[in-house]
Amino acid sequence: MTELETMERAKMYMDMLAQGIDPISGTELPEDTILNNVRLARCFFYVSGVLDKLIRNGGQVSTEHKVNFAITLEQLKNVKPSAYPVRITEFTDLVQQAVNAPNMKRPSVTKITNWLTEKGFLTKEIGPDGKSRRVPTTAGTHIGLSSQMRQSPDGEYLAVYYNTNAQQFLLDNLLGIL
Repeated sequence: MTELETMERAKMYMDMLAQGIDPISGTELPEDTILNNVRLARCFFYVSGVLDKLIRNGGQVSTEHKVNFAITLEQLKNVKPSAYPVRITEFTDLVQQAVNAPNMKRPSVTKITNWLTEKGFLTKEIGPDGKSRRVPTTAGTHIGLSSQMRQSPDGEYLAVYYNTNAQQFLLDNLLGIL
């Protein structure tokens, strides 16, 4: 196995752990396991992003400044939705990987979620903690959005997931969104 292949496998493991999935068995991790801790999930996402940058740069560390995200119709056609539900940051990582431009920022999560809110697929509500959060509407669930309460050391939070249909819906509308 080459070093890049090892990095790709490590990234896959980090992605799965970040989503609460055991990378060896492919089963969902129990809620009470330390591996489902929100701080660790964020760390797994971060490490996955670092590995992704390293992989896209051929294993070389780069200190270049990033340019704003852009995608062509041809590149957009190369984006393959994940077979399992993902959070919005993982979706934007999939899109960025299809562009394969190491010096480019990833697509704006805020632009996408604002567009979904504007179109009525997400809505803002105040959670029990008094903080604003976005939740799927009935229209959102019809396109494949779902939510799940997760536990962190700071309390419960609502995580929104995008199934394959929701990811494809975003891909079909991405040029207009961005």
